[in-house]
Amino acid sequence: MDLTSFLVQGLINLYKGSLYWILALGLVLIFGVVRVINFAHAAFYVTGSYLMYTFYTYTSNFIVSLIIAMIITGALGAIVEITIIRRVYKLETIYQLLATFGVALIANEAQKLIWGKGVVYISIPETLGRSVDFGGITINYYVALIIVTGLLLFIATIVFMNYTITGLRTRAVWRDPVMSEALGINTRLIYTLVFFTGTALAGLGGALTVPLISVGPGLADYLIVTAFIIVVIAGLGSITGAYIVAILVGVFSSILVLIVPELDIVILYIIAALILLFRPHGLFGER
Repeated sequence: MDLTSFLVQGLINLYKGSLYWILALGLVLIFGVVRVINFAHAAFYVTGSYLMYTFYTYTSNFIVSLIIAMIITGALGAIVEITIIRRVYKLETIYQLLATFGVALIANEAQKLIWGKGVVYISIPETLGRSVDFGGITINYYVALIIVTGLLLFIATIVFMNYTITGLRTRAVWRDPVMSEALGINTRLIYTLVFFTGTALAGLGGALTVPLISVGPGLADYLIVTAFIIVVIAGLGSITGAYIVAILVGVFSSILVLIVPELDIVILYIIAALILLFRPHGLFGER
């Protein structure tokens, strides 16, 4: 396979990296601010896929279904934070892991009860199913939409965190929740808002995924591992790092599969192991 083929494969698979980024962003926000390792995060991603499938099936309106799936998933996340996660904030990490793992198991079983054990899938809307020629490379509009959405989310997150009052308060809680509370910042409200935002982003990623691949039981197990690997490679709490790493993982893992297809399942683990061997804190992590 020539160099042009590799470049084409890499460009096309920017969408995969963008989906990884949308999933990882919510995980980074929740871990950074709330300091909870959320094993249920990918379950919310899959919930977004199922909700997108349900609402699009009944409304045939892609944008409306996308927004509804995102909001409902975020609301479910906020409910989980208020009713379950909030009670384990001050406990040891193992209790937080068990709590979020329990939420993931409940979500997986609930998905099977509501949508069955089969896979679901929707067709890409006709207007987004067309393709455009970009420098001799044909790219589907829908793939381009995902890439642009990922980039806009990155820009919006940086702007929000650095140039808005709520964003600055969130950063303050991220750095020192005790001092932030002493200064009058409502840390509980920030935690709930962050959990809502993080799970809503997971729902958005899931909703964007269902027109591309069939979604069913077991998908969350693969996604949560991928998301954690990206966050760890980037460095815990690094938003910019997570974006860069997610894009690189999406692109280069696809290219490496073409070179060494036998390593398809373990490529991501090999990359993570090599990086952490020399950079234990991640590529962009703070010591």
